[in-house]
Amino acid sequence: MQNLLKLGVVAAFCCASNAFAVDACNDEMGHVGTGTTITSNQTGMISGNLGYEQWFSEGTNSMTYYSNGTFSATWSGTSDYLARVGFRYGDNGSGVDHNDYHYTVDYKYTKNSTSASYGYIGVYGWTTNPQVEYYIVDDWYSKPSSDYIGEKLGEITVDGATYTIHAFVRVNQPSKSGTSTFVQIFSVRNSARQCGHIDISAHFKKWDELFTGQTLTLKNSDKGTTTMSVSFGNVTEVMLMNEAGGNATGSVDYTYFYMSDNGGSSDATEDSTTETEITRRAFNGVKSQIPGIVEAENFDEGNNNVSYYDSDTSEEEGSQTSSYRGSGYYADVIGTSTGYGIGYTTENEWLEYTVDIASAGEYTAEALLANGSAAGSLSLSIDGSKVGTIEFEKSEDWNTYQTASTKVSLPAGEHVLRINFDSPYTNLDRVTFTSLETTGISASLKWNAPAGSFQVFDLQGRSLGKIQISAGESMIQALRAHFERAGTYLVKQGSWIKTIRME
Repeated sequence: MQNLLKLGVVAAFCCASNAFAVDACNDEMGHVGTGTTITSNQTGMISGNLGYEQWFSEGTNSMTYYSNGTFSATWSGTSDYLARVGFRYGDNGSGVDHNDYHYTVDYKYTKNSTSASYGYIGVYGWTTNPQVEYYIVDDWYSKPSSDYIGEKLGEITVDGATYTIHAFVRVNQPSKSGTSTFVQIFSVRNSARQCGHIDISAHFKKWDELFTGQTLTLKNSDKGTTTMSVSFGNVTEVMLMNEAGGNATGSVDYTYFYMSDNGGSSDATEDSTTETEITRRAFNGVKSQIPGIVEAENFDEGNNNVSYYDSDTSEEEGSQTSSYRGSGYYADVIGTSTGYGIGYTTENEWLEYTVDIASAGEYTAEALLANGSAAGSLSLSIDGSKVGTIEFEKSEDWNTYQTASTKVSLPAGEHVLRINFDSPYTNLDRVTFTSLETTGISASLKWNAPAGSFQVFDLQGRSLGKIQISAGESMIQALRAHFERAGTYLVKQGSWIKTIRME
């Protein structure tokens, strides 16, 4: 019953075969064969144990699946929509002992959601004896709330990331056996992603450790609690899935699908060794502050495709990554005239930063960058939702840095900022976030400020001292009186910060 599914091939193996590498984020697969489109609630088989399912309540919806397991789906005005492809063992059967197999999946997709109150993207299935509905959530349409998945009961670090584990009781709800009361188990990734490798069986093993034989008091769908024993049974399906609900409208397109029940690994090669796991956290444990400077080279600690994504897993000549960040990183740290930055980039590589945002509001995001090849752009997102695009012109060369900016609306508190390289060959030094809130100071300044004391910093964040503004005196005049050199200065008073360029 061991299966290896790639490029439309279903092959039986007597033992694990790891003689080749799988890289869903970089390999091209695409849809293979003629697609079959369904517009009703339907379950069926594609080949062997590979099956598909579409289920929805209300709305206009469709799913198109292909022989290699890739699929696409669209939905509109639905209260709940699910589309999935993967291994099926019979909805009413006894399932299979999950300990007898090692399930993995590699995937890549794009999504477009114009509205959704909730939704999960990842791995989905059911068990029998007992009946359990389970989710491994790698991405979402809105971050899963404990009101719907229950409180955190534990965590697991796998595939270079941390997942929190939850359980929730659905009371008298539709299930595989009709209307019944059953447990849902969730593993929720701390940071969302749209491609990668999931060691499904690692989650199964952790759930067994946490739940088998345990009696727990859990939140339930009646907005109360239920005390019951919890365990993880035999699996009846292991499927890659997309779910969206709450008058949801959107689409998803899975262009890479590789599922195995014999432990295939995304980074397995004949001569490879297991990559050292790097715990995800802010660089050196220090979160970037907004308003303030986000230094490109200080992206979060963590493995490739967890806290950053670099398509080339080797250091370029001249890269200072190892000396600056230590071993295990592939994003290339380069020297700049002001310190360090990130270079040797390709399209759709990205960096993530844990940031503390002082207050919700409008900000200017100003990037210091160079691209001697062509004009291009960077995209900014917060917790997986795009907030803005910084467009820039071609620079004189890769050592001549220029500024480009955009306005963004940011929420308050701790969040994950992602900077995506929309264009290749872009060197990024930093992004400076300046609040557009007035806080008693004119947003345009008119180059005047109220009387008071202001701290002054350079673009490295080093303190240059303080200036005192007299009534009616302009900010530029005060800067010129204290600093004779032209340049760019950060002027700060309380939580307000302004970037001022003095010619």
